[in-house]
Amino acid sequence: MLVLILAGALFGLTPTSSFLSRLGMDLALPWAVDAKSTEGAEAKASPIVIVAIDEQTHRTPPFDQTPEVAWTPYLAEVITGLSDAGASVIGLDLIFPKTLSSPDLVPGFDRPFLKALFDVGRPGRLVLGEGILSRDVLISPYEGQIRAVGGRDNVRSLALTPDIDEINRRYPAELGLSDGGTITSFANELALRSGSQPAENGFLIDFVSTVTIPVLRLSDVLSCQQNADKNLEALFAGKIVIVGEVLDVEDRHMATNRFSQNNQPLIYNTQCEDFGEAQPGAGIDRASIPGVYIHARALQTILSGSGPQQLSPGIVFALTVLLLLAVCLLYVRLPALYGLGLLVAILLALWVGAVFALGRLIVLPYLSWAVMATLAYMIIYAYRVFFEDRQKRWIRHAFEHFLSPELVNQLTEQPESLKLGGEERQIVVLFLDLAGFTKATEDLNDRPEVLVSELNRYLARMADIIEEHGGYVDKFIGDAIMAVWGAPVVVPNPHLAATEAALACQEALVALNQENKRNKKLVLIHGMRVGVNAGSAIVGNMGSENRFNYTAVGDAVNLAARLESANKTYGTEILISADIEMQLSDKVIRREIDYVTVLGRSQPVRVYEVVDPGQPGVAADPAKRRVFEEALALYRAGDFSAAMDGFKTLAAQDPVSQLYCERCRDKLMNPPPAAWDGAEILHSK
Repeated sequence: MLVLILAGALFGLTPTSSFLSRLGMDLALPWAVDAKSTEGAEAKASPIVIVAIDEQTHRTPPFDQTPEVAWTPYLAEVITGLSDAGASVIGLDLIFPKTLSSPDLVPGFDRPFLKALFDVGRPGRLVLGEGILSRDVLISPYEGQIRAVGGRDNVRSLALTPDIDEINRRYPAELGLSDGGTITSFANELALRSGSQPAENGFLIDFVSTVTIPVLRLSDVLSCQQNADKNLEALFAGKIVIVGEVLDVEDRHMATNRFSQNNQPLIYNTQCEDFGEAQPGAGIDRASIPGVYIHARALQTILSGSGPQQLSPGIVFALTVLLLLAVCLLYVRLPALYGLGLLVAILLALWVGAVFALGRLIVLPYLSWAVMATLAYMIIYAYRVFFEDRQKRWIRHAFEHFLSPELVNQLTEQPESLKLGGEERQIVVLFLDLAGFTKATEDLNDRPEVLVSELNRYLARMADIIEEHGGYVDKFIGDAIMAVWGAPVVVPNPHLAATEAALACQEALVALNQENKRNKKLVLIHGMRVGVNAGSAIVGNMGSENRFNYTAVGDAVNLAARLESANKTYGTEILISADIEMQLSDKVIRREIDYVTVLGRSQPVRVYEVVDPGQPGVAADPAKRRVFEEALALYRAGDFSAAMDGFKTLAAQDPVSQLYCERCRDKLMNPPPAAWDGAEILHSK
């Protein structure tokens, strides 16, 4: 146990554990912060403003008919206007690597833009951005812009530093250069030039605090600047302004707030002298956010000093030791089920604690602790099972040759279930009986060992198919099988599973007979009869105190047995009840063949035949099946003469239609009472 505790504590000091702490921050964030609606007063108080190129900007003149490379004159107006309105520093999260100002295109086209960069950048109030296409390839503004703004001292990388899962949680204070030097990051440079204290080290971006970073459209800002009567100082005086894209698909990244409901920036419909009303930005239904918003949130974190803090290694080590010591001591004393409950309680407590701490900007390594507590549970209880839980091993040894693996597993986990009693469950029951096996027994009376061997081979194959489809073989009754779905273990869609098992058994029987023919064996089974029904039944261990069997009893079981026997009447192989039929998809081919009252029941039930698509006959042929259905409808409507005409066309190849022809003749000679509901009585068991 001490080795387990020490290993867990050391794991808490690894980079993997640190990453899990940051990942846990993402999961706890939606509950740690209360996303509130933004008010104009909060927008005015923000030290940062984003001027965004959004989808609406692209649809607004003069931008709607102009390619982005030709937007530089408008950007020149915006940059100059922001400077005149008193913006403390402007950052461009935009890159124009090409220009129209060439002798072959439009000489001098970018002169206004270059002048704006010169006028605002040379005093140190503007920072250009450059991107990274790959490890060694930069996407930089074209050289004229860099010279105009005052050289590379006024250019900063827009690169983000995501974790290994490509989620942006941290922001660098500095970025490395190819020559081995460093340069301040984009947001840190903007903070420095605004007169604020820059970050000394990389930090976690604060997405916890409820802050408002207003976003104004580039088209709106340009429109306001072109209106001589409007004064933009109320919007931008003393602010750090970042110009960037807030589009649906471009420059979007995953960040810590990807699971938060309201994680998108709010775009304000500015009234030029006021921020106006806010509305959700582009991509409101997305988990990703614009890159410019990540830079802005990082800048806000620097200005407020509110970055979430991870615990120091020493504190992590001490807390991990205390946690593992407590849970391990409890695990070695509690039964497995109670230990599992304790584990769930621990995981819940860690989650609540992590949410509470994150709301106070403390990042707990709760995911690492949760992994350690779970592994401790698995290791300790595995040890107890291997060395201590002899009762379970005894049960497995005693019953593994007599019960299904699922039931053995259940008994080893719940030894107290080895007693008389039962419970009511919704189950599906299948009865399978081999047709023609009596004749085979007569032929092999003098060779009982061959008979038993072949019977075991057939039953083993059928049992394997049932278990492959999630069923439990309740018992073998001579050459018959009773199987259950839904007890002792619950399975998904038991109605379909049992039906598919019946079809698979039918197919396997054909293959076994073909194999016997090739091997010239005498044991040939002419077919099988299967009945499948669903309903409520009592399941449990039944018998005496010393000898009992896990089985099911009730009306649902009886009806399945009656359906299996009813195949003799109709000349069919697989019959199912309406409770099964209504749960099947259209891919399962079936037809309704009767409405009957079986022995032991007072209420009639609808009976359906299920067939394999490749099986010859009426049921698998859509056209013939329609003829049968039309004849059956006439029969139940009391038009026995017309019904018989329809059934006669199918009778030569369909035993069910032949049976209905006989019924029609009888009904014509002995008409049923006026209140007849179409139900027949099956007298056979």
